[in-house]
Amino acid sequence: MKELYILSGPSGSGVSSSKFVFEELGYYCVDNAPSKITKALLDSFAEQKNIKGFCLLSRINHVNEIVEAAKKDQRFVTKFILLTTDKDELLKRYALSRHVHPNTILENISLDNAIDLDEKLTEKLSPIADYEIDTTHLTTKELRINLYNKLLNKDTDNITKITFMSFGIKNGIPQGLDMMFDVRIIPNPYWIESLAHLNGGDKEVIDYIMSFDVTHDLLKNITDYLDYFIPIMQKSGRASYTIGIACSGGQHRSTFVANYLKEKYQNKYHVEVKHRDSRELNH
Repeated sequence: MKELYILSGPSGSGVSSSKFVFEELGYYCVDNAPSKITKALLDSFAEQKNIKGFCLLSRINHVNEIVEAAKKDQRFVTKFILLTTDKDELLKRYALSRHVHPNTILENISLDNAIDLDEKLTEKLSPIADYEIDTTHLTTKELRINLYNKLLNKDTDNITKITFMSFGIKNGIPQGLDMMFDVRIIPNPYWIESLAHLNGGDKEVIDYIMSFDVTHDLLKNITDYLDYFIPIMQKSGRASYTIGIACSGGQHRSTFVANYLKEKYQNKYHVEVKHRDSRELNH
């Protein structure tokens, strides 16, 4: 069964910021869905075969009906996350952001009364919440960490998704790289006739590449630096960080090194690998 998270809370509690966490973890998100279209949304979700899970973000006055309908649907494992925030903190946030509380427009009431209305609805929803997160004293980064840990069932500050992207310099440098390592000092398997048609995921290529001292020296230098750098970068609370691995054509050396780095760090960090110029290796 697919995972379905329903996320709601008073306006200003951090629902919008939370949406990005779900997107970064591969969930398909629908924002501000009215309760009347819940069945149509669930039917549409059930037809999506290649998506990890789904997240419905709803205004607090609609969410009770959405949760009730979703939890009856046996096609999904549904969990409801409720954010809460103290009134004084919400008043501060609105004063700083100068945003308009939706209830002040829809109900034609003051900000003070708008927050009180949300608070009453929140109290009624608390008993049906699977997770309740008080964001009163949380920074955006702390909220992100809290959500990551709940969604991944972990206890870690390592929330940045790290992508190792292999590519060939002859095809241009990808846009959006945060760091790049050039691995062309490794002898090129392309010039070995029996290896030319293979790639960095094939055992014959791996054995050839790893037969050189320079490969071991390069990998040690790269990982020594990443062991130093990644924990510092993780503390910044960044959503993602892309590390390019470059060789000449993006077929042998860069794909091998990108795969090597993924395997080294995947049990400690949220990592993925992408092969821009050897897309057949992408899973």
